[in-house]
Amino acid sequence: MISNLKYLKYALAGIIGLAIIYQLAYSQKIYPYAMVGQKNISNLSINDATKLLNSLVPPQTEVLSVVFGNQTWPITLGSLEITYLTGETAEKAWLAGRGQGLIKNVVLRWQKWWQPEKIALSLTVNEAKLDTAIETIAKSVDEESIDSVLNLNPDGTIELIPGRSGRVIDKDQLRQLIWQHLEELNFQPIEAPIQLIKVEISTENLTLIKERAERLKNKKIILKWDGVEKTVAKQELIDLINFSGGFNEEKIATLTQNFAASVDRPAQNPTLQFDGNKVSEFKPALNGWQLNQEETNELLRQKIEWLDKGFDEETIVEPIVATTEPELTTDSINNLGIKEIIGKGESLFRGSIAGRKHNVALTATKLNGTLVAPGETFSFNNTVGDISGATGFQQAYVIQNGRTVLGDGGGVCQDSTTLFRAVLNAGLPIIERQAHAYRVGYYEQNSKPGFDATVYSPSTDFKFVNDTPGHILIQTKTDLDNTKLTIELYGTSDGRKTEITNVRLWGQTPAPPEVYQDDPTLPSGTVKQVDWAAAGAKAAFDWKVTRGEEVLQEKTWYSNYRPWQAVYLRGTKI
Repeated sequence: MISNLKYLKYALAGIIGLAIIYQLAYSQKIYPYAMVGQKNISNLSINDATKLLNSLVPPQTEVLSVVFGNQTWPITLGSLEITYLTGETAEKAWLAGRGQGLIKNVVLRWQKWWQPEKIALSLTVNEAKLDTAIETIAKSVDEESIDSVLNLNPDGTIELIPGRSGRVIDKDQLRQLIWQHLEELNFQPIEAPIQLIKVEISTENLTLIKERAERLKNKKIILKWDGVEKTVAKQELIDLINFSGGFNEEKIATLTQNFAASVDRPAQNPTLQFDGNKVSEFKPALNGWQLNQEETNELLRQKIEWLDKGFDEETIVEPIVATTEPELTTDSINNLGIKEIIGKGESLFRGSIAGRKHNVALTATKLNGTLVAPGETFSFNNTVGDISGATGFQQAYVIQNGRTVLGDGGGVCQDSTTLFRAVLNAGLPIIERQAHAYRVGYYEQNSKPGFDATVYSPSTDFKFVNDTPGHILIQTKTDLDNTKLTIELYGTSDGRKTEITNVRLWGQTPAPPEVYQDDPTLPSGTVKQVDWAAAGAKAAFDWKVTRGEEVLQEKTWYSNYRPWQAVYLRGTKI
């Protein structure tokens, strides 16, 4: 037993001695079987290894190519601003098998006799330029997949339009391959790594989706909320289902987002600023609205399933909309009783010439911000003031002495008519209103005949009385793009309600023959229509204003329109 221990001791001492001799022999050299690329740099000092590696460094014109099919993208070392760090690489090779403790180092050196050490050649690359090179390749190779769709043809048949599989370059893998080839001085072409995006439809799913499309093609879903409405039908409805028997979530989400864009608005704090006795800036407090898109998506899914099962031909989706309140209320910023909207009037003026549009907008500006105190009588003419070129009005066609001529202020009656409608809606006492002599097309674009009011200073005016407990603020909005005028009255509601009933038209008489008038402002040979034929008629409606059981106003408003001929201006200017 003692003899065996003795021999073991001698053997261990011999091994240690050999290890020491081995370490001393390679104290300044790289251990055996160290490879950089395909080059063996074993048994060399750091300096000698550096010199050898310097001789291996390729020129900046060396090309590393990426290939895909018959396409090739050459990348030069210079284009990537590559620098090979040969000294750092030689030092890294020398450190292999060192610095990890005696036993660990011995094990590592032993492994090198049957498993060579591969040393990556250290280098630097301009990362931004490498990214650009990879993106350039990707743009040429990548192809977006196209989903198959069911198309609803004009004849009502359902047609499958096959999709297309796509492909994308795996950019991360391509980056790793480029680095690996550069580190190993391997300039063999790199096959671009591709990921396929397959678009496949089973025969069973195709049959099911066609059946669903057939059931839905003549049905509709109506999204509706507070005057905003969107009908989803035909192709748009079919597009909301997918080939797996479920739903096209992306298109449902897009539909909901678009609808939300028409609904959502932030809460608005009120603004009230005065310029003398007039309000120069006013914004009422408005609640904010935000459509719950996730819940609306779910409602759409439910309604699609409902229609798919054949319960209805049409169904309405009323989305969930959250209300947010402003920090301030309108009445908190003033003591005038301006709290809420109490009346609103609207009119359209499509077809107006530029001068008439200008005058409509200018008159609205003069009305905007006007305050009417409790008990005060409002006069349209006094509020608007002088209507002439001196006050900014332009010439537009007006009726004067039975003729259609250019005159200052054409279009002002658009504003008096719109204000008349707002006052009717508010239920305020009207003490002066006169209808036009004939039916004007502008005032019937969004209204029945009889809801107009003409003004002509100083003889013809429009007047009303503020019999509410607070001030009334007149606010105007002119939308020239859509040729729409809106007048809103803000104040304090006292609970009155307005009813307009029995709107009627009778006693119509045909329009007279058309009339041509010479106009020296138009070039000779030019003919321009400025008035349109209107039949004569009588119009009336009943107006009743109540507050609880009390009747505040009750009146029938009559209008007697004489027939009017179409009028054409004939240019005489030479």
